[in-house]
Amino acid sequence: MLYILILVISGIAQFFGPWWGLPIVCFALCFWRSDSAKTAWVVSALAAATLWLGYAIFLHYVTQGVMTTKITQLFLQKLPYDAALIIVTGVLAGIVAGFAGLAGFYCRQAFAKTA
Repeated sequence: MLYILILVISGIAQFFGPWWGLPIVCFALCFWRSDSAKTAWVVSALAAATLWLGYAIFLHYVTQGVMTTKITQLFLQKLPYDAALIIVTGVLAGIVAGFAGLAGFYCRQAFAKTA
């Protein structure tokens, strides 16, 4: 459920806002719904990687690979494959969102009342 919530809400947030809407959504949803630290990190990372990989692949096919090739040549000159940029994008999004979800879980733990 958390995975689907992150996908839907962060997809909407990124459509109308900047890229850093994704970590904010992961933080807020993991603050609200996560069961453990591992769940918060893994679900956030997988949801973000899925969202960004899907969007990167969509943009690659819409632009017929022109945009991906130019960005790859600009930043990743040692890697001649366009797939490298798409994979790096997904991995970086997953790492950022994973730590945001983990921070949300730990903030909830810090604010929880202890008896």
